[in-house]
Amino acid sequence: MSQNTWPGGFRHPMDQSQHERWNSSNWPGTRQICCRCEGETDRCEEDEIVLESGEGPLCADCWHETDEYKRETQR
Repeated sequence: MSQNTWPGGFRHPMDQSQHERWNSSNWPGTRQICCRCEGETDRCEEDEIVLESGEGPLCADCWHETDEYKRETQR
């Protein structure tokens, strides 16, 4: 699976236009990629979905398929 890349090789704050420029030519750029389907999670590290086992990050679709999600929604 591809890993996130950052300008200069290190994670740092960027405004939205800087992210867009970087992401347009550096796949996956700063985008967070789901560890199961390799699609974009539409999230960042601060709100990522990670299972209790440590597996992650997950997109919402893959999260909804997990036993952990199903347990939480049955409460």
